[in-house]
Amino acid sequence: MVLKRSNNERRKLDHIDIALEKDDVEGPIPTLFNCVFIPHQAAPEVDLEDVSLRTRFLGRDLDAPLVILGMTGGAPGTEKINKALAQAAEEFRVAIGVGSQRAAVENASLRHTFSIVREVAKDVPVIANIGAAEVLKYGVRIIEKVVEMINADAVAIHLNLAQEAVQPEGTPKFKGIISAVADIARSVGVPVIIKEVGNGLSYEVVKKFYEVGIRYFDVGGAGGTNWVTVEKYRALKQGDIIKKMVAEHLIEWGIPTAASIIEARSVSNELVIIGSGGIRTALDALKALRLGADLVGMARPLLLAYKSGALKEYLASFIRALAVALMLSGAKSIAELRTKPVVITGILSEWIRARKLRVP
Repeated sequence: MVLKRSNNERRKLDHIDIALEKDDVEGPIPTLFNCVFIPHQAAPEVDLEDVSLRTRFLGRDLDAPLVILGMTGGAPGTEKINKALAQAAEEFRVAIGVGSQRAAVENASLRHTFSIVREVAKDVPVIANIGAAEVLKYGVRIIEKVVEMINADAVAIHLNLAQEAVQPEGTPKFKGIISAVADIARSVGVPVIIKEVGNGLSYEVVKKFYEVGIRYFDVGGAGGTNWVTVEKYRALKQGDIIKKMVAEHLIEWGIPTAASIIEARSVSNELVIIGSGGIRTALDALKALRLGADLVGMARPLLLAYKSGALKEYLASFIRALAVALMLSGAKSIAELRTKPVVITGILSEWIRARKLRVP
């Protein structure tokens, strides 16, 4: 007998398949990390064993400033991916998020596809995840459910307006989200993280949420996985030619990740910023941290590494390379890295001037 899958389940599986199988789901907007240079220190007076990547995040100590971003859950079989990611997070002592938990809120039989993360990752920060559309529909009740489901240390509310606008079954109605988040932040017992998914957070948006009490942001800038492109493929698969063509018009919309980190940091030094969106190498991570991120987040590279059977090798090499990069910059810690010189060129330099931003 063939089991009939819900729309939510099919969408979850489509997202994983497209992210793994399509070669053009990243960009085309660049992250602009290519405009950032941290001068090499050939005689830094720092040995590799002097370098510490340790970071405090959500009340827990991490061995590296890394978040395995929420990717999946909510469909049969996705618990295998979440379990492997959680095992890696626990082993390397980095933070981990889950994909949108809407499906499990609506169908309790899918809860285990998310709860497996906390069952395995017992001692590192775990981040719940729900969309702005669901927040506006259900209010604080849905936040309480997704947090309880995985005993989360924080909850990410993702702002995926561009994706919703082109998704065949999308709900691009976010009016009122700032006041709704303000109410949630006052009533839930864990920090709220405002998260973009590939189009970046601007100074203006971060400032509005900051003014209502939010202190955690995941910029989700342009240059990594492009969810407008992902939904283009889903629309094509479903025969929705109009949505497919609308997506093609909007593929180049977004704020490059390097610029988005600076936009967010320009609001306040109080913020805890996750720099995500196209972090593909340890040097990308180094530059993100120097520009003002407190941690970096990655998704698709880890999904691809999981598929190839090299997830732990990928993480081990990434973390070690980041430590080497700190040594080469002359820094012993993330805090010290922020005092090191940085050269910003090209369009990113022009962006900073045009937007009157500040670089830490």
